Amino acid sequence: MLQADDAPPSEGSVPDGGPDLFGRGMLYVVVWSMQLIVGTLVSPILTHVIPKAQFGTLAAAIALYQLLILVSVFGTDQALEMQRVEDADDRRSRGLLASGVVFAFVATGLAAITSPLWATAIGFDGPGGLPTVTLLWTAPGAGCLMVLALLQAEDKLLRFCTISVLSTVGSQVLGLVLLFTVHRSALTYAWGGAIGNAAALVTGLWWTKPRISGLKDTETLRRALLLGLPLLLSGLADFVLNAADRFIIQAAFGPGQVARYQVAFTVGNAITLVLLFTNRAWLPRLKSVVDVGDRWRLIASSRDGVYWLLGWALLAITVASPALLRIVAPADYDQQSLSIVVFLIGLSALPVAATGATSRMLITIRVSHPIAWSSAAALIVKLAVTFALLRPLGLRGAALGTLFGLVAQAVWLRLAIRKRHAPIPSARPVVAFLVACSVVAGLSTLLPQTIEWNIGRMIVAVLCAAPLLHSLRALQSGRDPFVRRTAVEV
Repeated sequence: MLQADDAPPSEGSVPDGGPDLFGRGMLYVVVWSMQLIVGTLVSPILTHVIPKAQFGTLAAAIALYQLLILVSVFGTDQALEMQRVEDADDRRSRGLLASGVVFAFVATGLAAITSPLWATAIGFDGPGGLPTVTLLWTAPGAGCLMVLALLQAEDKLLRFCTISVLSTVGSQVLGLVLLFTVHRSALTYAWGGAIGNAAALVTGLWWTKPRISGLKDTETLRRALLLGLPLLLSGLADFVLNAADRFIIQAAFGPGQVARYQVAFTVGNAITLVLLFTNRAWLPRLKSVVDVGDRWRLIASSRDGVYWLLGWALLAITVASPALLRIVAPADYDQQSLSIVVFLIGLSALPVAATGATSRMLITIRVSHPIAWSSAAALIVKLAVTFALLRPLGLRGAALGTLFGLVAQAVWLRLAIRKRHAPIPSARPVVAFLVACSVVAGLSTLLPQTIEWNIGRMIVAVLCAAPLLHSLRALQSGRDPFVRRTAVEV
């Protein structure tokens, strides 16, 4: 438990090292987020060029990729980061990188061999075509994640940016080039991902030079698996929370509704993805804070800063959603009824932010089993709510299932962290601000969606950028963007 000197930071201050999370640390967040930004820009092109049914199948293929890459990485990317920060040299971490890349290719190969058994079961026409290209996308993609983990832990920003942009932005841009020059189909676009990730992996391996003899370092591998296995289980449960909706909706309503849900999910989930990238970007920097009490205070302070930014982002995304949906998808997607789905998915970022703070602390002390159990609890709640509400509420039921599942996960981890560290509650102004933004965002979905109203919505969303950027600058300079008075546990 934390002692008396582990009290929350004084008013208007953050622990030493805090500005670095929102300074250089935020640069890594931006780079991780590039795939989100480009994906958002590419999505409306795909919806207009690819038939709706093919776009729905592509969404299912992307979900398959997310599932397979979890299994292929096996949590070793985060274990690799912790190993590199703990060690004085890169010998063991480069050995772990070699083990991780070999395992990723073996796991993907087994998935390819067994594809006749599962491809048609999850809605594809067969094991060939899109499932095969997805597998060719997965193996190098998993390797790139581990390369990026090592480069981030060593704070090699330029090389990190190069590999990340090549594997994400390059893949999608190449997919578009193939789409317009070769053939307009989901399969042609998917080839861009396979080629781009392969090129990024070759470049990354050249720079990081994996240590092949590390395949025999069983002790390092054992410690990595102890941390990584619960993270894998957690990732699999999170996959069901966030991606398996496509399979459930496809089975219940067909690929057309998968396409509609994918469009709404892409817009609303933008906030959550940025939070997940924040978790990835900040882990090595938090691990470098040696004193556990100081680290916990830094995590709590940065959590409140993220909450404040999150409030403005949720308000902007939800208010602008009717206009954004009309940009992202054609009229036959019936965008008007999707605004509430965008809001519910965006609201899910609140429990994700809470979960991120507690899970960051647990990973840095190499305790990951509570994360796995919390994901299992979230999965149970998610499935129960989704199957209960999907038929009566349609796509809103799937979004509510995600929201309730993530809330259950946040509560579970809050209880788990209490056993190891005294909680540091959020400042009352932060909580009040989040509630106000959520209420206003929710009420905005009830307003008319005429051209005049949508123009007004976009103006309000753009205006939200000013206080958001002001708050970010305050955090970068080490100041709270809010006045810290009393605290409320969140």
